[in-house]
Amino acid sequence: MNIRTGETNTENQEVPLANRKPVLTIAIPTCNRAACLRDVLSLLAEQVRDEPRIELMISDNASSDETPAVVRDSMADGLSVRYIRNSNNIGADANFLQCFQMARGQYVWLFSDDDLIIPGAIPKILSYCERAEYTLISLNAYGFDQSHKPAAAKSQDDVIEISSPNVYASYVHVFFTFISGNIINKGAALPPGSFSFSDLAGSSLIQLSWTYAALNRFSRGLYVREKLIAVRLNNTGGYNLFQVFGSTLARITRSWLQSATVGQIVLNGTVQRFWPMMLLSYKKSAKAFLDRAEPHALLSPLFGGNFRYWIFAYPVIVLPRVLATGWVFLTRLLNALDKTAGYPMLRWRVSDKER
Repeated sequence: MNIRTGETNTENQEVPLANRKPVLTIAIPTCNRAACLRDVLSLLAEQVRDEPRIELMISDNASSDETPAVVRDSMADGLSVRYIRNSNNIGADANFLQCFQMARGQYVWLFSDDDLIIPGAIPKILSYCERAEYTLISLNAYGFDQSHKPAAAKSQDDVIEISSPNVYASYVHVFFTFISGNIINKGAALPPGSFSFSDLAGSSLIQLSWTYAALNRFSRGLYVREKLIAVRLNNTGGYNLFQVFGSTLARITRSWLQSATVGQIVLNGTVQRFWPMMLLSYKKSAKAFLDRAEPHALLSPLFGGNFRYWIFAYPVIVLPRVLATGWVFLTRLLNALDKTAGYPMLRWRVSDKER
């Protein structure tokens, strides 16, 4: 194992990789989640071992737990890992950016250290990356608890090729923020235009910088309907929910996306599909988040002009918890119908005529 000192005060520990450019970089930013990292690496091991098309990179943000030992054990078991250990904690956003900038693959997939990639998913994803030149690939996920054992990927493909950025945004919308769910064609995201990726450092949404840069150059996308990712339940919080997914998301979307139509679809999806569930979660466990203001006071100035806010979000805020739970169930039914029909409700009354 070679150790050298790199930029931004990091100690870079690397194993040699093949000289040719990898098809896909799987980059896992991590900090003090050794047990979660062990879980995801155990599922990845058989899928990426001796696979030259994959670069597996771990960017350790100065973990004080057993993370280095977990990585060493994986490497001793034959897993080829490019291990970058920061000598000090540079913050989550800067660690995400480091992953994206240092990735060598044609496609870059930042993957959360507490999510799981189900068995058999990597060969399928590699085949999708090599099928055509995609700007973005979107992956679906499901929630799991501690006792969960992921089932293997299905043998058949369940994907949709999309050539319209508006249609692609209708499928993904707020989940452009979900790092584990988005694979980026790095060449399409560089250069980022008039902005710098680092402009979004400290926003908790720095991943939108390269995702939106790629979306601005969108030519073809792949939406994978099969759920190839498992997301750990009851593992969210510790941030300002209404600031990050309210004012910050709205600001970034309106300023970074060149198409007002695409931006409006993203925000429509945020109101229609994200906020009902998250408002119910906040109603059940507000202490998990840092916000202390009343949700309507924070959200209505941002989304009050969008009729979806009054149908999908506002009732969850004002109704008692039991009734709010029923309302969220109703919104899920409406969204399921909208999805089946190709998202006409989500795209209705966007900011210009292009649909």
